[in-house]
Amino acid sequence: MFWVTFVVLMDQLSKMLVERFLFQPIFAIPGVLWFTYTRNTGIVFGLFSRAPWVLWVTFAVTLILSFVSSFVKSSSLTKVGLQMIVGGAIGNIVDRFRFGYVVDFINLRYFPAIFNVADLFITLGGILIILGLLIGEKSLGDKGEQS
Repeated sequence: MFWVTFVVLMDQLSKMLVERFLFQPIFAIPGVLWFTYTRNTGIVFGLFSRAPWVLWVTFAVTLILSFVSSFVKSSSLTKVGLQMIVGGAIGNIVDRFRFGYVVDFINLRYFPAIFNVADLFITLGGILIILGLLIGEKSLGDKGEQS
């Protein structure tokens, strides 16, 4: 569960720094990337911001993904991808329990929403799962058998 731990730590550390030191937008790459502190009470792109069930649905999905990544035979790319998704979800759930919102701060000029490190790893995890499926990587339990 290295990736789960790594993602949660990087996410929470970045959010702590943003909350303590980011009082106004900072341009990291002028015209492309800047850091803007935002409180997201919804889910993806701020959807369902007033829905009280968001926290519990997110928690349930994360719990299910944790079990899937632990018990289902899958490729190494898929396992790493699932761990990144679980780590990102946990990072955002920690915010929801602590603050009632998720701290977002990464703002790309041509992207419609502000997001955070957890969201980056959730996206990367999804990409790794798709790549694992596309290249047909053998599962960790396979030892040379062809299916």
